[in-house]
Amino acid sequence: MPQSEWVAVDVLIRDLGATVAAATYVRGDVARAAADQAIREASIAVNETISDPRSPKLLDMARTAIQTAQDVIVALDAQVARSHALAQRSTTLRGRAFELVEQARKARQQMQDA
Repeated sequence: MPQSEWVAVDVLIRDLGATVAAATYVRGDVARAAADQAIREASIAVNETISDPRSPKLLDMARTAIQTAQDVIVALDAQVARSHALAQRSTTLRGRAFELVEQARKARQQMQDA
């Protein structure tokens, strides 16, 4: 087959590789399983293009599967970032609550001493 017939498959393989690399940053068992499943489905779709690299249907299915995997990873990353932000906010609020309790305790102590 002429090399040009394989250009689209080569691009798909590179895109899949980039997706796999991005998934290495996904943390958590459930999130990792979701990313792995999406990548597995994209890998199967890319593999099917090898049997017929001229098939617009197979190429489109592989592109869609890779895009879906990328979307899953981005969504998981956003969820992890949101969870991290909530945890940071919780720490800040706990610190502020402690300060307010201490202020109230001191004010009450001053009133009792007066």
